[in-house]
Amino acid sequence: LSDWSSDVCSSDLESRQTREKASRFAILGMLALGKKKSGYDLKKAIATSTANFWSESYGNIYPTLKKLLVEGAIREDSEKVPASRRQKQLYSITEKGKRALRQWLQQPVAVRSEDNELLLKLFFGTMMPVRESQALVAVHRDRHIGLLEKFEAIERSISAGPMTEGQKVYVRATLSYGQAVSRALIQWSDATEKTLRTLESSLLDS
Repeated sequence: LSDWSSDVCSSDLESRQTREKASRFAILGMLALGKKKSGYDLKKAIATSTANFWSESYGNIYPTLKKLLVEGAIREDSEKVPASRRQKQLYSITEKGKRALRQWLQQPVAVRSEDNELLLKLFFGTMMPVRESQALVAVHRDRHIGLLEKFEAIERSISAGPMTEGQKVYVRATLSYGQAVSRALIQWSDATEKTLRTLESSLLDS
């Protein structure tokens, strides 16, 4: 048991470290895309662009900004505002930060395991009525149907937006990934529900 728990703790630590490292570059990347941003601006930019596949909380953004400042990867400026208003701290990426970002972009993608509560509950499915498992899968399917509708709206905004054609190619690549995943999971949900209905019928007959 001690060996197993040690392996789990080691894996969790490695996953957290990988996540923290990528968070640094998510923030650097957002700063590299355009004008200076505050912590609030960064959160908003992430929420309206990468949130479907990568999100950041304020609790992570501000400590990461402090670390990047110390390392010289970003610089801090104060927004010029009237004396009656509170100054907003703005951040921009430095040449050192740009070099670090480019180096990270060229590295192989780190593989992280992802928790999936639905699969965990299905794994223990024999401990609850089949219909409850069916309901969980149905909710999962409906969520991805909703995501596909959301992705269609994003596609329309990309087409009408001010991005360059090059930027649109890369943004659409991330969008099509989400669409492909949702379509596949809808198919999986339909097949799993069918299997569960068959199981339920066999239990009633026995």
